[in-house]
This record gives sequence, structure tokens and C-alpha cells, in this order.
Amino acid sequence: MKTERDRRDFIKVCSAGTLSVLTCGLSDTLTAATAEPPSAKPSYDCIVLGLGAMGSSCLYQLAKRGASVLGLEQYDIAHALGSSGGISRQTKVMPYLGGPYEPLIRRANRNWQSLEKDSGQQVFHPCGYLRLGVNQQLPKGDGKKIEVLDESTLGDRFPQFKGLPGGTNGLFDHQGGLLRSELAIASHCHVALRHGAHIRAQEPVTGWTTDADGVTVTTLRGRYRTKHLVISAGAWNAKLVPQLRGKLQVTRLSLGWLAPKVPESFSVASFPIWEHGRFYGFPVLPDFPGFKVAKHWRGDPADPDKLDRVPNAADEKLVRDYLASHLPSANGSILAFKICMYTHGGPWLDSVPGEKHISFVAACNGGGFKFSNAYGEALADLATQGRTNVPVGFMALSAAMDSPSSEWLPPR
Repeated sequence: MKTERDRRDFIKVCSAGTLSVLTCGLSDTLTAATAEPPSAKPSYDCIVLGLGAMGSSCLYQLAKRGASVLGLEQYDIAHALGSSGGISRQTKVMPYLGGPYEPLIRRANRNWQSLEKDSGQQVFHPCGYLRLGVNQQLPKGDGKKIEVLDESTLGDRFPQFKGLPGGTNGLFDHQGGLLRSELAIASHCHVALRHGAHIRAQEPVTGWTTDADGVTVTTLRGRYRTKHLVISAGAWNAKLVPQLRGKLQVTRLSLGWLAPKVPESFSVASFPIWEHGRFYGFPVLPDFPGFKVAKHWRGDPADPDKLDRVPNAADEKLVRDYLASHLPSANGSILAFKICMYTHGGPWLDSVPGEKHISFVAACNGGGFKFSNAYGEALADLATQGRTNVPVGFMALSAAMDSPSSEWLPPR
């Protein structure tokens, strides 16, 4: 009975009709604000196309700076049809120490704190990040907040893990934790509205044209004029930026939530986000039953407009096999499975080739959410100043094409 009740509770809070719960009520305000948006201005300083993780952050940054900005989204705000749905994403510092992403993750972490202050919402849950592996060593760089857990200590502190190979130890990053993905997107948009941004949801873009003075954006409902266009359409980028066609690949992956036998042992108060090989997971949040687990792999090629969103037996087997071997007490009944998308090819953040009035972010390979508000800051800089101090030079399209980033970022 308890398992069935947990399943009903999960379905209740995770259904498309209860986005309000995922966003702590902000989606209700956003729906009301976008149902009858203010009349469009003759021209905007910037239009942001796509209000997922990166686009909503860019909108927030621009609005706070006093820019005249319009955000366009083809679905609802904080919808679950792209790459940011699913309640939670990971953030951590340790995997990026000493590399080009270290300053970005540190900047992003500061930006998450600013968003929480501006919105009054708790977006980040500091539960820590645990990486399991054989004979791991501390990474180079500032490791003062990283703890090495030897085999014995790992077993004592996290006895939930079973059947680990001999020599497995843990690296525990106290800076890591869980980000509430839908809540973060809704919070960005809510604060942007307070600062005067216009948002139009359920309004797909059908095209854009440029001239010497700016960009005209056409949607199913009208035309809008802007000095600068930011395209942050996630899996749909290649459909909106001809210069990216053939350079991006969208793939289908799944996320699962299961009912642990003892939910308290996996609660966010006592269990971290974690990574073991290609598998990763999240603790149970107090308002969302379910232990979330997934595999970070390339996925199956897909078209975002024709994605098979129905979970299947193979999706379940992928996580069941891992849990049966290493987290058996979490291998309970299924509460839900969700299909999401990765976009491979980048990551890129740059001007669109040949278009000085258009910039874009694309192809974050399944690891972009944690950096999204640093990317949003950089995009806002490019839109208003034509340059940025955010260290994203290595993400320039030309640099990326010279040295393709086919390597995997750690999971979100």
C-alpha cells in the first residue's frame, strides 16, 4: 500500500498539470503573466529565443541590467519537453579543477546564490557530491573542500552501496549538490518579469531575417524587431540556425525514479548526489518521493519533434541492472520514468557565423545545466556589449571546430 501511495504522490507532483508544484507556485504567476502579455514594443534591445536553462538565465541577466528584452518559448515556461525537465540536476566543482570549466563553475555557483537572493527560492540543496572509483586520487587544484574516503570509511558512511570492486574509494566534494531545474528556470523568468521583461510562451518561432540594423523574428503569432537575437533553443537549435545543421546530434535518454525500501536512508539530508562510472543519481527530496537514477551515455539518435517519449523495457533495464548490483535497497518499485534529450557537437557559445546581430549557445552534451547561469551571463554580455569577461573563449565555434569536444562532461 505504501509503495502504491508513493507512486500516486509522485504522479501527482510530476504530471504536466502540476508544474506549479515543481516551481513552488511560480508557474502559476508566469502563466497569468504570459496569458495576456503586454503589447509588443516596436523594437527590443534583445530577443531571447528559447527559455530553458540558458535562455531563462540570459533573460534574467538582461532584464536586471535594464535592457528592453522579450523572451519567446514554444512551450510553457519550465516545461518538461526539452533537456532541463526532471526536477533536479547536479552541480559540483571537483571534476573541473584545473581545467577551463573551473572558473565557469565557480561563477555559476555565485550566480545561483544571487538567483536565490533575488527570487526568495531555494534552488540549490548542498548535499555534496560523491564520486566512486578504484584508487582515486585527489585532483590537481584547490582540493581543500574535497574529502578522500578510503574503502572502509566509504562503507561506513554510505553503506547503501554494495558489491563495489576491491579498492573502490570515494571522493566527496562538499561544494556539490542538487539544483532544482524547473524551479531555477521559473525563478529566472519570474525575476525577469519583475524587472520589466516581456515573455511570450506557447509561441513557436518560424524564422528570422537580418539587416544592417538588427533582426526580425517571425512566430506563429506575429513579428518582433530587435537589435540582437540570442538563440538558446536546446535540441531545436539546428532547426533554427542553418549554420549549425549537420553539426549537432540530438539523442534520446531516460531518467528513472524508484521507491527505496527505506526512503530516509536516501534523503537529501543524509545522502549526496553521486556518480559511479556512467551511472549517476540524486537523493530523495522532501517534497518529491523517489530516488532518481540514470546513465550518462550517448543515447539513441532522435528528432526533438518526433521523440519517442514513452519509456520502454530497455529504459528500465538500464537502471535496474545497476541498482541490483550496487544499490539494491533503492531498487524498489517504479514511480516514474521520463525521456529527455542530449544535444552533442559542442559545447559552443558564440556569434552565429556571418551574423553579427545573433549569438547562440548549443550542444552542451548533457552537462550544461550547472553552468547555465554563467552561460546566460556571457550571452547577455555579448548581446549588449559585443564581448564578455566570462571565460568562454574556448567555446567559440571556430575553436571548437578546430578541436572538437567529443569528450564527455561529467553528468549533471
